[in-house]
Amino acid sequence: MTCDRSRRIGARALLAAATTASVLGISSCRSPARAPDGEGDCADVETLRVCWSGTGSPRVVKRPVPASAPAPAMGWRCVGGGAARTCVSRAASAPAFACEGSRCEQRHPRMPDDGEWQCTDSAGATVCMGGERAAGVAPAPAPSQPSDAGWFCGHRRGGDPGSRVCVDLSPDFPDGRARGWRCRTLHDGPARRVCERDAAAHTLAEACDPAHPCVDGSRCAEGWCVPERPAPSCWLETDCPGGRCRFGSCITGGA
Repeated sequence: MTCDRSRRIGARALLAAATTASVLGISSCRSPARAPDGEGDCADVETLRVCWSGTGSPRVVKRPVPASAPAPAMGWRCVGGGAARTCVSRAASAPAFACEGSRCEQRHPRMPDDGEWQCTDSAGATVCMGGERAAGVAPAPAPSQPSDAGWFCGHRRGGDPGSRVCVDLSPDFPDGRARGWRCRTLHDGPARRVCERDAAAHTLAEACDPAHPCVDGSRCAEGWCVPERPAPSCWLETDCPGGRCRFGSCITGGA
């Protein structure tokens, strides 16, 4: 692994994070091992790494993270695959949570970019809709890719021109784990991500078996609850004629 406070990293979203980390004295680290070539479409899902085959079947693969540095309290934010995979401390690119008892709050949480977004949590994933420019900002075409490379984005079905749906399958949690937390985003004033302890909350990346099924929109793969391949396009059920909107994607089949 390479850890260097002045090293540039490849992903656009993490470049700014590395700069901030350098100023704050936080190390930005490259992953200790490249993600395997030929993985296909892959994403970090909480502390798992999931890849989808051409038929959409998911499999859980090893998630490379820096091994020679202590894990940050909020965990690692990793993006990319192969030799381009990079990881930095989440606290280097997003505010830390302030906790009181079982309730934690993160001010100015991650958003796909600097547009106007409405966000909600769904079983440990964050789904956002919008992306339009804020009032008073000169109009410009919506970017084809989010400025934070950890998001999957697509145009909303039947939405207004420029309206997008983005999903983050590995958002921030106070202790770096989705399990045991129920989170929501508040938009009354500056956006805040609020997470509260809830032992009964079911999320992605939980262990599963026939007696412990997964949340709707996910399936049990190798003993873990993982989402279907992300194809963000919906915010409401009505955006998916004949299907269901789960984690921002229209899916068919199942209950």
